[in-house]
Amino acid sequence: MKRLFLALIVLIAFAATVSAGVPQPFSVYAGGAISLPQSPDAFKDGFKTGYHGSVGVGYKFMPAFQVVGKVEYHTFNIDWDSDPLLAGYTDLEGGTSKFWMFGCDGRYSFNMPASPVKPFVFGGVGMAAISQSTFTGGTTLITSTLNEARQDASKFYFNVGGGVDLKTGPAWSLFAQLRWVSVATDNDSWNWVPLTLGVKFF
Repeated sequence: MKRLFLALIVLIAFAATVSAGVPQPFSVYAGGAISLPQSPDAFKDGFKTGYHGSVGVGYKFMPAFQVVGKVEYHTFNIDWDSDPLLAGYTDLEGGTSKFWMFGCDGRYSFNMPASPVKPFVFGGVGMAAISQSTFTGGTTLITSTLNEARQDASKFYFNVGGGVDLKTGPAWSLFAQLRWVSVATDNDSWNWVPLTLGVKFF
């Protein structure tokens, strides 16, 4: 978790540096926070609340509409206590599910000229590179069985959501957003709700 927040700070600093030399109609975004597993039950009940960070660059096609290309990283740790078959193996570690996501969103902002707060909605698609860290600890039979079941893959995803921008300076604003992310896996799709807090540089 500490490494994720450190990486997020670096991303925000990088975004601020880049945006200083990027003319309109471009914007630079950087943010992150928590990711809440929703479905299927094996994902919702078997994993703890995750964390994510993201960075993106938007291009304004119209005064209220941007297309934003972005890169995200989400990580979810297994909740060992949720599985009665594994709860007794307190020395087991690993199995963290990781998602590198590369996509593009359409972002529409509602015009509220008299207010520093500007609501927005967005939706988009992309590809998710899914991986799982190696299991360690426990008996050789258990760890080898778990590791053989690991599957790395690249899958299609989509997301929809909304949020608010709060203009706080002449060249930047804060934003908060909530969305639904769905990654198509071989069986049931994995769905979660990220809550993102971040900075938008104009």
